[in-house]
Amino acid sequence: MIQPLPEANHPSLEVGEPLPDQEIFEVFQKVLEKWAFLPSEYIGKVEEGPANLPLERMVAFTGPRQGLMVVRAQEEFGEFLWENLFGVEGTPLEPSREDAFTEFVNLFFGHLSQRLRHSSSGTFEPFLPQASHPGLWPPRRPTVGFAVLVDGIPLEIRLWMENPPSPGSSL
Repeated sequence: MIQPLPEANHPSLEVGEPLPDQEIFEVFQKVLEKWAFLPSEYIGKVEEGPANLPLERMVAFTGPRQGLMVVRAQEEFGEFLWENLFGVEGTPLEPSREDAFTEFVNLFFGHLSQRLRHSSSGTFEPFLPQASHPGLWPPRRPTVGFAVLVDGIPLEIRLWMENPPSPGSSL
């Protein structure tokens, strides 16, 4: 079970209003620090068009809020995360390095979904991070998009939010 992160002191959001990127970054930062003991630094909005960040996971979500979250990094981040978590260098278990990144994205979205629920009622359907690439993204700008640095390695977080479902409608 996901243990809640300490609440940030943010004003309450209206139903359907997206979380500000700073609040999403705070969730990212707290999960990364508690799970992998790594600090991170917010560096700003994402650039127009995708950067070359081939390690990418996507979480499609439905429930009280609907949307899509993408977390992207350089390939070396999976290895860096794996080595930081387990203290193992040069292991031949390549899938495990990507698995560490997938598990981080899973934990991050699990905590983020708690924040998304604050302005909505109901529960999220089960979600699972999937391998992704920019060709799978929605054909519009993300609702929120920003970049971070983790030990000098750039990552991007992009979030596309749909309008909330009307009461009584099926998802």
